[in-house]
Amino acid sequence: MKRFVATAIILLFDILFVTMFALAIGFVRYYHFDFGISDLIIAAVLYVAFRIYHSKKVKSSGKQPIKPLHVLLIWLFLFLLIAAPTTLVWVKKTFPVQNPDLTIMTLQMPVDGFVFIFVQDFFSRVGFYALALSLALLWPVYDLYHSIRFRRTLFAIAFIAILISGSAPFWKAISPQARKQYIDYITHKQDKLYHSKFYNGHFVKYSPDMVSADDTTRNLIFIYVESLENSFLSHAPEIRRLYDNGLVFADQENTYGGGRNIIGAATTISSMVSKTTGLPLLCGSSFMNNFGESGLTFFEKVPGIYDILHQYGYRNIYVQGTPERFGATGPFFASHGVDDIYDKNDVEKMLIEKGDKYRRSGPGLADADVFEYAQRILDTLSDDKFSLTLTTIDTHYPRGFLDKRCRERPKSSADKDYFAAVLRCTSKRLGAFVDWVENQPFGKNTEVVIAGDHLFMARSPVSKMRLRDRRFLNIYINPKYSTDQTKRTYTSFDSAPTLLETMGFHIEGHRLGFGASLLSDERTLLETFGERKLVHMLRELSGSIEYNELFKNKAP
Repeated sequence: MKRFVATAIILLFDILFVTMFALAIGFVRYYHFDFGISDLIIAAVLYVAFRIYHSKKVKSSGKQPIKPLHVLLIWLFLFLLIAAPTTLVWVKKTFPVQNPDLTIMTLQMPVDGFVFIFVQDFFSRVGFYALALSLALLWPVYDLYHSIRFRRTLFAIAFIAILISGSAPFWKAISPQARKQYIDYITHKQDKLYHSKFYNGHFVKYSPDMVSADDTTRNLIFIYVESLENSFLSHAPEIRRLYDNGLVFADQENTYGGGRNIIGAATTISSMVSKTTGLPLLCGSSFMNNFGESGLTFFEKVPGIYDILHQYGYRNIYVQGTPERFGATGPFFASHGVDDIYDKNDVEKMLIEKGDKYRRSGPGLADADVFEYAQRILDTLSDDKFSLTLTTIDTHYPRGFLDKRCRERPKSSADKDYFAAVLRCTSKRLGAFVDWVENQPFGKNTEVVIAGDHLFMARSPVSKMRLRDRRFLNIYINPKYSTDQTKRTYTSFDSAPTLLETMGFHIEGHRLGFGASLLSDERTLLETFGERKLVHMLRELSGSIEYNELFKNKAP
């Protein structure tokens, strides 16, 4: 009986060893904690080879006594050796560390449920992988440790060498200039504020007398689709149809284009600020604004499109499936002309009333529920002028959130297949919502704007398109005014004046904030200066007296 139990334990250990080794091999192949039949075969072959080698060694030199303290120390050695560089690889793949402005902005904003998502992703890609591989290698490395001379010196050298080589891709991704920005931010280095010629020469502040309107202007439905970019369109046929039939400005011919990411407009909240006011939301190291310190509202002195619409009798509504404070979107819109804000709590009340018990995993509620809530609001609106803005979140990085109610299922657990399924579902739901709007009584006099808030914050999961060719999408559906001159190079700053003029408003000089209407002949800042110079001027803007003055709230 004892022999049977001992054999069963050894067999169980063998299976566990091969499984962990297969998981480690699968991680290297898929960058996901999974493995296939081929990985299992490779792990089994390597394990059998080691067992044969170890058996011969025991016969020739005898069995060595096991020292528990040595086992523990060697396991810790292996775990740290694997986890340290893998953590840096995970950070590099998950966060835009090569872009300090974007990374710092992301860390500053309230992220709520995303903390759990990142922790879960870290353990699935790094923690469990390091644990499995360190346990899988423990026996052979322990055996090696007791078989060589000068083992402490050799193991120390191996540890340093592997750590440096494994970390090299991370440090290589961060330029010297980016490192300086991180150091300045961490040490709270504050430079002396200065006057900005760029701001004084190019910023157009709104005043009521510079905007007029037709007798009939369009209603507005503004949909921010999380991370929607041109590299996704091969997996989003309904969005591609809207792109082909709508008004789209692009700087690329014979391919799908859109707007370019730029600092100050590359996160959800900074994109919303830029698209509605024409102003970047910067977080330079020279000045910590109240957005970073307290999450309060900001730019109250800078009117945006909703302030203008409000002055013309529009009722402005905003809907999101996350808490109002998520990304500071609620406080910003509340102080910029939005009359009614509905967030996760309001949408959840609708689901409770329906008796719907399904809740998608991840931060916030599924996009399908947000679209349904928006439809209910639109059903209650009279013939009065309105704007309704909503945000989606299902396509958020690192791999999106798949609603179990979607018919499309991933072909495999690989990130590419999982995200492709999320895109197909998002595309169907967005297409169905736009079709519904067009069939409503108010549809003929309503412009629908579909905007990707920014590029996907890592490499596109479904495309190998180069970063310089990736664009966020901006699609104007049923605009009152259009143009055939659609080859333009632009950023989020140009969205506000363009949107207003497509709705039937007229802006003196066709400029608002740092943006230019794409319906006009006015050159955008990107067309005037080029990307490199514009980035440099925007980065310097964060240390200017004029820009930081805008963060001060209105007097009570």
